[in-house]
Amino acid sequence: MAINIISMVLLGVCFQHSLASDIKSPKDEIADIRKLLQDQNERILKLESENLALKSRLTHVEGDNADLREQVVGVAKKHELLQDEVVNLRRQLSEMEELPEQTNPQTSGVLLKDNASPSNTKNRRLLALDTDPPPAPVEPVAFYAYMSKPEPAPSNHHTLIFDVAKTNLGNGYNKYSGTFVAPSAGAYVFTWTINTNPHGAHFINLMVNNAVVGGTLTDTQAADDYDSDSNTAVVALNHGDSVNLRTTGSSDRAYIYVDIHAFTCFSGWRL
Repeated sequence: MAINIISMVLLGVCFQHSLASDIKSPKDEIADIRKLLQDQNERILKLESENLALKSRLTHVEGDNADLREQVVGVAKKHELLQDEVVNLRRQLSEMEELPEQTNPQTSGVLLKDNASPSNTKNRRLLALDTDPPPAPVEPVAFYAYMSKPEPAPSNHHTLIFDVAKTNLGNGYNKYSGTFVAPSAGAYVFTWTINTNPHGAHFINLMVNNAVVGGTLTDTQAADDYDSDSNTAVVALNHGDSVNLRTTGSSDRAYIYVDIHAFTCFSGWRL
């Protein structure tokens, strides 16, 4: 009987020891929770870093996409101009083929009035054949456009779109893309005015075929006031060259301002 009691006591002691080994102390549980929180924080920081990297790549992709859209618009405009030139050349060729031959072989380069024969040219007036056609009148090329609504904090490499085209002689300016495509070669003058709200700044560049040829800085970051900056550039363009205004740097809260009394505008004309 005593042996059974001793055995039972020993079994109870072993059971308690096993149970105590399975139950963790509050200190150990707190340490485990802290370790879990640390692991989760590290994963969150890693995910935030990856998210920032993806946002940066997306910004670059958007800038590249904007440049490609500008190039597509320029190519489409060049294609339209080439088609117009082909139509004009075909029309001129057709008119030349329809001209009657009224040249007297004995007076090479001389046209006889009323198809006169050599026998009655005594009392006829000989008209000289004009081999060079008169120069065609030069069509004016000029545009003036402005923004009808503000641009809230545009990103870098953002093409400014002046959506109201008040003047567009020669149809070189596209109010949907903000790009001017030269309909003919020559010297052109471009001028622009950019208004910025208080505590904002923008670097604005004049671009010719994605090359910087002019620029301005609108800056009110240190002043509680509006800013208006203008610039002018004279550029020699080839037929089909594209010109636009583009942001190249910006600050926080940079806001391009538009007002009925302060136009943000873009204009140009051929000399």
